[in-house]
Amino acid sequence: MKAIKLASVFAVSAVAAAVSTATFAAEAVITGEAGVEYVSYTNDTSDSADGTDLGELELHVDTGVVYAELEIRSNGSESTEILMEKLYVKQGAVSFGSFDGSVATGSFFGMDELFDGVGLSSTSDTDDTGIRYKVSPELTVALEATQSTTTEDSDIGFAASYVKDFGVIKAGISGGVVGDANAINVGMQTVSGPFTVSLNYGVGEEGSGTTTDVEKMTTSFAFAATDALTLTLEYSNELEKEQDGTYFIGEYVSGDLTYYVKNYNGDLVGDAKERTIVGVKTFF
Repeated sequence: MKAIKLASVFAVSAVAAAVSTATFAAEAVITGEAGVEYVSYTNDTSDSADGTDLGELELHVDTGVVYAELEIRSNGSESTEILMEKLYVKQGAVSFGSFDGSVATGSFFGMDELFDGVGLSSTSDTDDTGIRYKVSPELTVALEATQSTTTEDSDIGFAASYVKDFGVIKAGISGGVVGDANAINVGMQTVSGPFTVSLNYGVGEEGSGTTTDVEKMTTSFAFAATDALTLTLEYSNELEKEQDGTYFIGEYVSGDLTYYVKNYNGDLVGDAKERTIVGVKTFF
């Protein structure tokens, strides 16, 4: 029997709930961030790509029942992209709709710029559609579905995440299965004074029919040098492909503004995308 195309059902349900709650839900809380940044690519000899990220506005809307994240960003001269990153409905311990990320990677700690763990991917990722149930503060279980393609119906799978804070150490395990794909991730994080250290390992199979083995490891170190200055370094390794990469960010907060410098480097990033970013943003 063909798999149910949950994406359409959730999208309609989310819109219907958003309309219906307008009359009885509490006033929506809108938060977000806005900023501008300059990008310099390391190996772009012509400099034709430098400075192309002109600005971004991110809005978070929470009515208590409906949650949405909308990203508006410039894309070249006088053109704009509008992206719906998240849109889901919350009813007690249950939420359903479109999410940005899989419950299978719920045990990932620290920076996730290069890797956010091994997710569930068969015909496509399960990041966009699911039903989640928070069994307890530590345990979340979910049904997740891939998007249908022109040749294949969507796959429906299961994912779970258990994360426990033991005080000195926070640790967790998460994973799942959908179609021919599977994943399992373990992570831990410890804080000592101004230092935060996060360790993550993930393994699994991606694809449909003929699967590809995936094995990833990520370590991140954050140092709060002062109340205003934070330095963070992420090192990630794709063990199956024998590739690695680094991500660095230095942030300085002054009043309502956060100034930052980012750098992406290594095989995981690729020569064409090794870059340094300088920017400023504000939260509201």
